[in-house]
Amino acid sequence: MATLSDVPAARTTRPTSVVVAVSGTVLVGLALVGLAIGSLASGHGQFSGGVGLFLAVYGLGLCAAAWGLWRLSLFGRGPVVALSLLNVVAGFTFTASAPWVWAFVVVSAVTVVAAALPSTSRALHLRSKP
Repeated sequence: MATLSDVPAARTTRPTSVVVAVSGTVLVGLALVGLAIGSLASGHGQFSGGVGLFLAVYGLGLCAAAWGLWRLSLFGRGPVVALSLLNVVAGFTFTASAPWVWAFVVVSAVTVVAAALPSTSRALHLRSKP
């Protein structure tokens, strides 16, 4: 009879940089989905619905990119870096009127740095040429 200990363990070790990048991306993605729900619930007509729909798709896209990076897919890092950079720039434009947006900016900036670290590249099996 086979037991659970007979099943080979999957590769579950990821560098801290990958965990930080994925966590930051998921955190911002879920926050955007929360903002989407708030926008849709506000009942301000079609504009609010359109904004809510966009935020929901964008937040879910961030979560999908994070899933790709969590799986250590090379194609997961590009969207994580690109969308997080977009979050930094877009969020920075709102910080004067909404200081709480600094949380998004900081988390997104940390995400970009973590995704670009050499330890993330090694986890994705990228090698630099000598």
